[in-house]
Amino acid sequence: MFLLKSLLQGSSLAIMGSSQSLQSSVEIVSHWHSQPKERLIFDCGRAEVGQYLQAVGKIQQSASDNNNGLKEIISMSVTRLKNEFQTVLTRQTEPVMGSVSTTELSSSITDTASYQFRYEEFVGYEAPGAEVIRYLRSIAETMNSCGNLETCIEVYKSVRRPFVDTLFRRLRLDELKAGDTKKFLPEELKMRTERWIQAAKVCTRNLFKREKQFAALIFSGLGRTSLQEECFLYTAKDAAVSLFSFAESVSLSHQSSERLEIILILYDVMLLLTQDVNDLFQSESAKAMRNSTAGILSRLENEVRRMLSDFEKVVLDELSKVSDDDGGRVHTLTKHVMFYVNLIVKYKKIFVRLIVSRPSMTIEGQHVPDSELRDPSSLSPLALHLVLIIVVLQINLHKKSKGHKDAALGYLFMMNNVKYIAQKIEGSRDLQEMIEADYVEKLTENVKAAMTSYQQSTCDRLLKCLRDEGLYITRCFTSQVSNSALSKRIRTFNGVYEEIQSFQSSWEVQDVGLREELRRSLLEKLKPAYQSFLNEFKSCLESGQDTNKCFQSVQTIQVKYSVQDLEDLVANLFTRNQHIPSTEVPVENFNLGGH
Repeated sequence: MFLLKSLLQGSSLAIMGSSQSLQSSVEIVSHWHSQPKERLIFDCGRAEVGQYLQAVGKIQQSASDNNNGLKEIISMSVTRLKNEFQTVLTRQTEPVMGSVSTTELSSSITDTASYQFRYEEFVGYEAPGAEVIRYLRSIAETMNSCGNLETCIEVYKSVRRPFVDTLFRRLRLDELKAGDTKKFLPEELKMRTERWIQAAKVCTRNLFKREKQFAALIFSGLGRTSLQEECFLYTAKDAAVSLFSFAESVSLSHQSSERLEIILILYDVMLLLTQDVNDLFQSESAKAMRNSTAGILSRLENEVRRMLSDFEKVVLDELSKVSDDDGGRVHTLTKHVMFYVNLIVKYKKIFVRLIVSRPSMTIEGQHVPDSELRDPSSLSPLALHLVLIIVVLQINLHKKSKGHKDAALGYLFMMNNVKYIAQKIEGSRDLQEMIEADYVEKLTENVKAAMTSYQQSTCDRLLKCLRDEGLYITRCFTSQVSNSALSKRIRTFNGVYEEIQSFQSSWEVQDVGLREELRRSLLEKLKPAYQSFLNEFKSCLESGQDTNKCFQSVQTIQVKYSVQDLEDLVANLFTRNQHIPSTEVPVENFNLGGH
């Protein structure tokens, strides 16, 4: 009361002459000014808060330029309100700021379960309650009316920015340390990207969104235009810039084409996050933030286009060798390329949006034959890219097929691989719709052509032994079978038979239908010819004593293999030993071009 009396003594407004309401208001402000800072008006309940704010408002209305006493009372109220604003605001951060040491995690960055737990804990953080927001807003309004809103703004920024930074650090994004992301193994980069996506969604849709709402609830309509935007930008900008540094690093890293899915996943999320950023950072001063995320998105779009184009070149130039020991099985390159093609189909919506120009039909100086593409004009740009990938794959496979020592194995290799391609297309409705039926028919033709070449290569060697040319000689105007020629022909047949039995029984045709069709067609060509051959020379082969037909029949020519043996031989072809250990790497991890 001593302070109150001394202030009013110098006032032009005497106590006796003032209204009781003003005197009561001064007493209320003076009372709280004398209280310890730790004791808050807010803690005394809504009635006490309302009484104090009403008292401050009354004093502001009564104050005049020459009323130094009331100005001092107003200064007291500003000091008290600043303390109340700062203390109540700080209390909302204590659950986080006070537990920094307990949230330091010892788990590895690869410990997804631990990170998921912290992520859920973060999402569960409760925003300030309605009573708190109402009180802070009332203080801001009161401070604004007495020209001290800047004090609230400074306090707000000083409290909320460290809070946002602390919450951001709890997401442990510093551990991702983008740097040179090309050095990461694909699985590691994928893990880091997925973790970043998780954190980015938390920030934009939880942390930043709440901060923007909080600032608006306290400052909207007060002071200068877009004050709430200024406060939000100050508290969240550094965290936002730091957040998107990982995505920016990946967008600039020029990843190899087999990492396409990682870029697609990141692009798909950035498409949504960019809109979130545009909605959150709307002010002119936040334009750099909007431009930054737009730039990341644009670079990722270009990366997708580049990686698709690069993949076509890489497939054409892939140099891995084939081995006869593989038995003509489907090559890992084929599996990887079709895995890649189906990946493109999986993300078709993104690709249709990004791939709007038709690819060049000349790759690495090599022109793709028009005959391979049927009618390119009927295909969309994306579908044409897919067909082009498959075409260059076949070109590469054809080169690889020449690496087999046995030409027949090369044909079988092509038959298996092209059949696999066709099956993968037929197994995907979306892929069928994009590529269209006529190209699948073209692949079927290529399979049949490879099968025909294999049959000719294999059967001709046996059928050549079963011709009668060169087996007859003319003696005394009579055509007779040469026993030695026949014997040599049989030995040649046996040698070819045994070679096929030795080598081709370890060759492989994985598709059951194709395998049976191939066996059937072989028998249709070989069985009648062999049966006819044995019948024609039956007498010579059985006894060698018919001198009217066989010349120099001095001994029986032994037939080592019967027609049934031939049937058994064909029946056992193409069933490679399934116990041979595979040395193939997982399809999705196949390394192209040494990347």
